[in-house]
Amino acid sequence: MKSYEKVIGVEAGDQRALRKEISELKANMEYQIDTEKAETEAQISLKEDKIWMKAESISLYKAEKKMLKEKLKKLKEKEQDFHKS
Repeated sequence: MKSYEKVIGVEAGDQRALRKEISELKANMEYQIDTEKAETEAQISLKEDKIWMKAESISLYKAEKKMLKEKLKKLKEKEQDFHKS
């Protein structure tokens, strides 16, 4: 379970870093010419796609973690029932 927390933390950290990069790129666009702006917008779009993919990964990790917790709970219940018998 701790590995899921680590992975989720890494993904969230990556998202924050990408958002910061996007902010910096947008701030620099003010001083760029049209071709540079187009390139920067493409970079921003790619980074936004990465953020979205990381958000999806986080959702999957959380869902899998929840499923494993439920499975562990059921196994513990079965173990208790077995010991009662």
